[in-house]
Amino acid sequence: MAVFSEHIGINVEAKEDLDSHIYFAVSCQDGKIANNGAEASGILMTKPKNGESGNLGCVGELPFQAGGAVSAGAKITVTTSGYCTAAGSGDHIVGKNGQASVTSGSIGRGLFNFNNPVYAFSSSHVA
Repeated sequence: MAVFSEHIGINVEAKEDLDSHIYFAVSCQDGKIANNGAEASGILMTKPKNGESGNLGCVGELPFQAGGAVSAGAKITVTTSGYCTAAGSGDHIVGKNGQASVTSGSIGRGLFNFNNPVYAFSSSHVA
């Protein structure tokens, strides 16, 4: 059984069926799956259907759906369809992977902060 720490979250109304997208990145602006790190507002922690309220984890230790291999300690960004992947140069960083590497399609565990100022997100500027 996976155990996750407390997180700071917000509720958002789903504007599409998200019941099969737990642990994917979502935008609170439109209530849909995020397609990049700049658009993402948090990780979906519940399974809302269209029109229902869902909880997004915005800051803290959160599970995530990996869309590619992510090494332990690697910086994380969001790619198309709300998947989290390893950040490259110039990507909008939303978090950092935990102590274990994650394979594509697996659930990872990382430290996230979707509320940092934009200048803090380019991996070419972050140590």
